[in-house]
Amino acid sequence: MPKKVRLLKRAQFLTLSKQGKKVHTACFLAIVGNGTALNNRIGITVSKKVGNAVERNRIKRIIREYFRHNKENISGPNDISIIAKKGLTTLPNRQIIEKLDKLFTKIAAV
Repeated sequence: MPKKVRLLKRAQFLTLSKQGKKVHTACFLAIVGNGTALNNRIGITVSKKVGNAVERNRIKRIIREYFRHNKENISGPNDISIIAKKGLTTLPNRQIIEKLDKLFTKIAAV
């Protein structure tokens, strides 16, 4: 993913967490705020509590790929920070994608 569609700096994540709206699902927490760029940007956080490095990277790959295919469905330039919760690594890819569908429909409603 190019740099223009990613949140890169810690300061961007901190301002988003202070000013953004939180959207909860069973497996994800998303923080959505008004973006300063011309397009939607995403930041992904998967902590060590979720699993080992292989499992964390798998989840990040799935989230990035899902966002790449569905970023046009979210209106307006938004900054989105997605935080994965525990228990996500035990799910197969198909179920993670279904959970992301629920999350992004909630984000589109915000």
